[in-house]
Amino acid sequence: MNGYSPTLYLVGAGPGDPSLLSLKGRDAIRRADVLFYDPKVNRALLKEGSDKADYVPVETGSPNGLQEMLKAVAEEKRVVWCVPGDPFLHSSVVRDAERLARHGVVCEPVPGVPWQLAIPLYSGIPVGSNWMVRQYGEMNEKDWDDLVAASGTRILCLDGHFLPDATRRLLSANASLDLSVAWVKHGSRMEQSVWTGSLGQLSNGAPDPGEGVLILGEVVRSQEHLQWFEKKPLFGRRILITRAKGQSESMVQQVRELGGETVEFPVIDLRPPRQQDQLDQALKQLDRYQWVIFTSVNGVEYFFSHLNRLGIDVRQMYRARLVTIGPKTADALEERGLRVDIQPEEYRAESLIDALKPMVSSGERVLLPRANIARELLAVELERMGCVVTDVDAYDTVPGTEGLQETVEMLQQKRLHILTFTSSSTVRYFVKALQSIEKDWKPLLEGVQVACIGPITANTAKEHGICVNTVARTYTIEGLIEAVKKLP
Repeated sequence: MNGYSPTLYLVGAGPGDPSLLSLKGRDAIRRADVLFYDPKVNRALLKEGSDKADYVPVETGSPNGLQEMLKAVAEEKRVVWCVPGDPFLHSSVVRDAERLARHGVVCEPVPGVPWQLAIPLYSGIPVGSNWMVRQYGEMNEKDWDDLVAASGTRILCLDGHFLPDATRRLLSANASLDLSVAWVKHGSRMEQSVWTGSLGQLSNGAPDPGEGVLILGEVVRSQEHLQWFEKKPLFGRRILITRAKGQSESMVQQVRELGGETVEFPVIDLRPPRQQDQLDQALKQLDRYQWVIFTSVNGVEYFFSHLNRLGIDVRQMYRARLVTIGPKTADALEERGLRVDIQPEEYRAESLIDALKPMVSSGERVLLPRANIARELLAVELERMGCVVTDVDAYDTVPGTEGLQETVEMLQQKRLHILTFTSSSTVRYFVKALQSIEKDWKPLLEGVQVACIGPITANTAKEHGICVNTVARTYTIEGLIEAVKKLP
């Protein structure tokens, strides 16, 4: 054993699509005490980090940034530096790693998908086995001659403002006017744009200024047949997800797989209830209930958490018939080996009431463990049927603020396209959060489409002056995604 212990993980973040982050890179980010990141890294990757970690933006070549890294390492913290693409394909990152090494810092590189390769592939352009990459700012006259003379695929990285000069240099090096070229911006991101044509057409003017890659070679002609990213149903859409933190992973994954990009603003934070006496008393008398009704996955999770806290055996619930709203809630019970007796076809309280009317008897005891802000309708209607209802707070729902500033800025910049709401409480807390920043918040939503998980949520949105564009037919996350896919 040589005592090797890395003191800084240098993580390649890939080209932009968060799904391309390696498993090792994700694990390093999750375990970081201090996460340094290049501003060009997709901020969605930072969501993988811990709430307790410090997040520090650092551009390559920044003396102050390197000093902060050295300080964090000296404090024996777990330090991660996240950079675009692959870390050792950036000469500037390599120089910074060498500077850190001179101060005794061991850097362990975590390979990332090189953006030089990923961007052509996301554009539908196969680079083949013979390809080369050049940086516009690092080329001399001979390099231009070599670039034109080379066979295979050639990739030139530059800002679109320099396209006219790059085109002139290519033609001066005897490149053909008919040479097939592609200009790609925001590769692998939902804003990806691909222009294809000939070098002669490119010389007539830059199709779109801004940082990008110029791809040269016959392989560009395959783009017409092999393009795939732009064909995904949510390509070009940036979607706000307002679910509680820790519950949005499935929805985020589905949106990304469909070509969209997500922004997370968990407007709800879930916590154990402040008042637990009534809940504890009810749980200690589980054997007295004929019915236990769960209205959400959260209710199930907190219910069992409280049982564990009190050391109560779930078998004390042997008398009760179990009722749920929604298949996900039923799944949460069945994963614990419990069979659900009643689940209404429509996933809302009104349908559950209709399903229970012929089943319950006057005098039966019903336990209803749910959120502190849940609608009173279910408890009221059960009492009208003659049931003895114990309606207890299994968890508290409080406003969340993480991501608020970013969300407001993106709304101001018109960079959000679709807002999604999965409950009435997400609507109310979203509006309250915007009001805390912008008193006149409604103009922020101009041009933004809104999707709701069901009619109750949609009605709440309308009551707050929000125009709803679509409502899921099936009141699940999958149903909501389907509704979003159909938006024009």
